[in-house]
Amino acid sequence: SYEGEKVHGLYEGEGSAYFEGGNTYKGMFSEGLMHGQGTYTWADGVKYEGTFVENIPMFYGRYTWNDGSTYEGSIKDGIRHGFGFFRSGTHPVSYIGYWCKGKRHGKVS
Repeated sequence: SYEGEKVHGLYEGEGSAYFEGGNTYKGMFSEGLMHGQGTYTWADGVKYEGTFVENIPMFYGRYTWNDGSTYEGSIKDGIRHGFGFFRSGTHPVSYIGYWCKGKRHGKVS
């Protein structure tokens, strides 16, 4: 279901979408797609807050996992890519540096 504005039958502007399976999105829409700033929460509790481009997390955002782990930084196609900061919620581990396709890449700062 969707709560918010529509233009020509498509979601537009700020709104909330509730998907089958329990996933939710609150934020900006453009021409029916998640586009702009928003928060996507999966049914299992994992959350992404940041920028969306045509339904895909892109550019910059923050992931929060159920164990308290967080990542904040560059995102490309929904995964960690570029410079970012990861902190484990279960271990005294953190990483500040570059990521490539979701994996740590380069020297540790």
